[in-house]
Amino acid sequence: MTADVAAVTVENLSFRYHTRPDQAIQDISFALWPGEILLIAGASGGGKTTLMRCINGLIPRSYKGDLQGRVLLHGQETSGMKLADISRTIGTVLQDPEKQIMGSYVLDEVAFGLENLGWPHEEIIGAVEETLDYLHIEHLRDRATFYLSGGEKQKVAIAGSLAMRPSVLLLDEPLASLDPLSAHEALAMIRRLADEGRTIIIIEHRVEDVLSIRPDKVFLLVEGQQRYFGDPAGFTRAVKYGEVKLPAPLVMEKARDRPETEFAAPAFAATGSADEPLVMFENVTFQYEDGPTALRDINLNIRSGDVMAILGPNGAGKTTLVKHAIGLLKPTAGLVTVAGQDTRQTSTAQLARTLGFVFQSPSHMLFAPTVQEELAFGPRNLGYDKSDIDTGVAEAVRILNLGGLEDYPPLALSFGQQKRVSIAAIVAMR
Repeated sequence: MTADVAAVTVENLSFRYHTRPDQAIQDISFALWPGEILLIAGASGGGKTTLMRCINGLIPRSYKGDLQGRVLLHGQETSGMKLADISRTIGTVLQDPEKQIMGSYVLDEVAFGLENLGWPHEEIIGAVEETLDYLHIEHLRDRATFYLSGGEKQKVAIAGSLAMRPSVLLLDEPLASLDPLSAHEALAMIRRLADEGRTIIIIEHRVEDVLSIRPDKVFLLVEGQQRYFGDPAGFTRAVKYGEVKLPAPLVMEKARDRPETEFAAPAFAATGSADEPLVMFENVTFQYEDGPTALRDINLNIRSGDVMAILGPNGAGKTTLVKHAIGLLKPTAGLVTVAGQDTRQTSTAQLARTLGFVFQSPSHMLFAPTVQEELAFGPRNLGYDKSDIDTGVAEAVRILNLGGLEDYPPLALSFGQQKRVSIAAIVAMR
């Protein structure tokens, strides 16, 4: 692996999934050199994850379809390589860490890849400890992965990939589940890895944050087609502000010149009296079985019409808190009521008439064979008549910009599209 050979070369790459009639990516070409950072940007469903799967060999080995063109790692064409050999060169962190973590404990998870490479036990432990320390997550070493927050799982997934010492690291939305401090630390780590000679490919919607670490190149992918590849300055001129998250001053400048989008807002009927809390927490404490105490003495009232942000660092208990509101968790001590009903005495199905819940990971929610059926499932189970179901589904499709995807399997869509479907499924329930 020498500096005079590109670390990653993509030549005339096109791919169509067997489950989709249209091409996911078309005629993609670029080269990336050792020590460079490439930011891949674009709207949800534009083909970014498909491009990642082609680079790391999951296409065509795990995802089937029609593939044209080629990918080279350090000058070697990947079509003739085994997936295990590709993984020694390129480490991948998936968009949804739930799909990547297999170990019951953090130590086991970070060691998993090294064990499969046949490293001696002592070297594995040393590499795991070094990686956890490098990422400043040594305090998670002996934690059960089941009890980790989404952001903590993201960090552990990065550790598992980094421990294998790849020369190329591919990160699919690594900042998605991270709080601002953790995102800042992750970006500093990425910059450090590149400065040490690793090649980094980042797929990310939080473009503004990634631009802060001075990526060498930016690739803009729009509807599967290559619109731009070059330096960051040229990218900010080529991109539309509705496609990615740009710095606020640049968005304002672009919006003044070319307003692009009309946003459709959902209309929800108010439930209950503004004087009576819809959701009430009274002295709520919760401890996971054989796990940490996640909530301590929480008191909170949420009334009809409120818009409330629940903030805090990764692992602070935010998801645990909202799971109490829908009755998925019951307090160890204290009381939670929804529309006056004690969640201990009320089924989740009954609570769902008042409170809709969108999971952090869409794969925890989606199961129907088509988007249309997914959106109709909740209203149907709540006993809505057919006309109300059809109206609610149509409104949800419009609001979440899912037109044209109604007959697709939800889990065959991109992660961003799956997110929109999971939100639409709740919107359709009104």
